[in-house]
Amino acid sequence: MSNWGKPVLTKQGLKLQAKVDAGSRMQLTKCMLGSGTLSSGQSLENLTGLITPVQTLSIASISYSENNGACVITAVTDNSNVSTGYYLREFGIFARDPNDGEILYAVAQDANPDYIPPSGTSAVVSQEIGVALSFSNVANVTAQVNTSAIATVTYVNNYVTSAVADLKDMTGATAARPGVHGLVPAPAAGATKNRFLQADGTWAVVPDLTGATTYAAGAGGLVPAPAAGNNTRYLRSDGTWASITAMSGATATVNGAAGLVPAPAAGSSIRYLCADGTWKEVDLDSAKTKLVKYY
Repeated sequence: MSNWGKPVLTKQGLKLQAKVDAGSRMQLTKCMLGSGTLSSGQSLENLTGLITPVQTLSIASISYSENNGACVITAVTDNSNVSTGYYLREFGIFARDPNDGEILYAVAQDANPDYIPPSGTSAVVSQEIGVALSFSNVANVTAQVNTSAIATVTYVNNYVTSAVADLKDMTGATAARPGVHGLVPAPAAGATKNRFLQADGTWAVVPDLTGATTYAAGAGGLVPAPAAGNNTRYLRSDGTWASITAMSGATATVNGAAGLVPAPAAGSSIRYLCADGTWKEVDLDSAKTKLVKYY
């Protein structure tokens, strides 16, 4: 398990921090990981670069705290571009000095390093690294954030929190003015069935259809559910599902009844529907059809 020591400002980093505290601006540019160890006579303060650099990381996000004069930077590392496995012993933060260009600003070492395996092995490593840096003038510190870097969990959470905070409740439309888009109002408990959001921003009940009567008009709404077996019925204006009946032909003494006409048989294309409910041929003799000559 890793055991990182406290980050130490290099001599160049101390000079740059003094400039920042005096009002100069500083830009954090990148992070680096390495596998080197200090040799006899070396110190972290005198380093101008990592001893054995292995990976360069883009800065994924930066956040500020005006209360304690600190900024927190995060970077994400994985082993997808590691060709040879190594022990992660060094972590360096680089910054751009207004006079000296890019420098090693701060460095930390791990006394109990983790092993980073090479890519292509069964072990896939992905870590979010966060470092807090303190300044008397934190507003003068910026970071060169790479928007193509892998988004950190912290960055995503902060982004979502910020985005949600900017959302406002919707404003419903009135007869005189349009509404404004936003979060829909929360429906009350129990108001989950047959309700819809109206343009005025309220949840309204979708009523059931009310059928018409001899004396009263019906009202629009949800149609009643047809029962099983009613697949050939139709919805009547009284709000009921009714069977579609066949027509009844008239007789000499009984009136017929309206309904579906009987299906004509094949070859009956020139027949007519008789009032008795049958398809018949035209009989010119019985109809006593006469030819009339007009002059």
